[in-house]
Amino acid sequence: MEKFKSFIAEEEKQQPYKLLIISHDDPLDPNETAPLVRKKASELGLQVYLAEFMGAYMEDDGAGKLFYSYPVDEKGKAQIPNMKDDVKYDKPFKINSKDTLIMMRGLNAKSGCASWWTMARTLEHDGFKVVNSVKCNEICNDKWYNQMIFQRNNIETPQTVLVRHSEGALFAAEKLGNKYPMILKTSIGSQGVGVMWVESAKALVGIVQLLYREDEFVDILLQEYIKTDYDVRVIIVGGEIMGAMKRPIIDGDFRSNVSQGSEPEVHEITDKEAEESLRAAKSVDGDIVGVDFIPAKNREKDSPLFIEVNSTPGLMGIESTFADSQIDSKLYKKALKKEKGKFSITTEILKTYMNRDNWS
Repeated sequence: MEKFKSFIAEEEKQQPYKLLIISHDDPLDPNETAPLVRKKASELGLQVYLAEFMGAYMEDDGAGKLFYSYPVDEKGKAQIPNMKDDVKYDKPFKINSKDTLIMMRGLNAKSGCASWWTMARTLEHDGFKVVNSVKCNEICNDKWYNQMIFQRNNIETPQTVLVRHSEGALFAAEKLGNKYPMILKTSIGSQGVGVMWVESAKALVGIVQLLYREDEFVDILLQEYIKTDYDVRVIIVGGEIMGAMKRPIIDGDFRSNVSQGSEPEVHEITDKEAEESLRAAKSVDGDIVGVDFIPAKNREKDSPLFIEVNSTPGLMGIESTFADSQIDSKLYKKALKKEKGKFSITTEILKTYMNRDNWS
């Protein structure tokens, strides 16, 4: 009898959670990864619901809550009411802190509402596991905050300074030794948007003044330019490396974002790169994150230079990269076991994380 009770307890322990994905369909940031996660979660037999942030709300329902959202189609496009057309809410999705994982992909949207952050904080306060946490999103949503966390944890990064005001460009450049070209970034931005190449002091002053004219409270970072042929995106889930991809610098550009046209390939990560990437993810309280770095010249011994951690990494690029590649690496044992055309890194992410043992 005791063995049977132990077996039942173990089965209950291993029972996967329901998954609520709350995302945002933005013309400047298409909702692609959330429908992919929904599809793969459904294939695993998980009860999953994809909601749209805009218009969403919750009601208490006994021990749990009812989550209301406007409909989201198979491609991730949300149906939102307008002056001509009304849209009815979907049937509410029942959630409970004991059986539902909340995945939020849209808190850092530039067009997002402050109330979305309040929703996330409320869910955390009520005992729900939110991926990624509010703390993680706050750090990763702000490149300067991310930089400060890296420095606090002795994580190697390119030298970076903050432009303090509209006429502070040259003062900040002095901190980088006036070495041009430099990389200029707005502190808030994604997919390579807001990242600029600066070749001279005159160009720097003009760009900074223009950005401040458009937004008097913009935060602008200057970063030393590190010449490289590629950077690396590492996907880390619950303290485990799921995969890494090399993103070549785009011809005629200095960026490597897949969204900007870079064609990635599987990256054979070194032990040193793996160790430091895990530290970077941990430093931002990351559960499911993309860690970006520039490789060191001596990849076996020296730490790479970390650019940032992304709290809502797109999975389309790494999904297709791993599905199409023949991998010969001890690190990617799961991928080596794949049947041709069957391996999905998104599925492996869900298998790894949709289990109570992997929740902190």
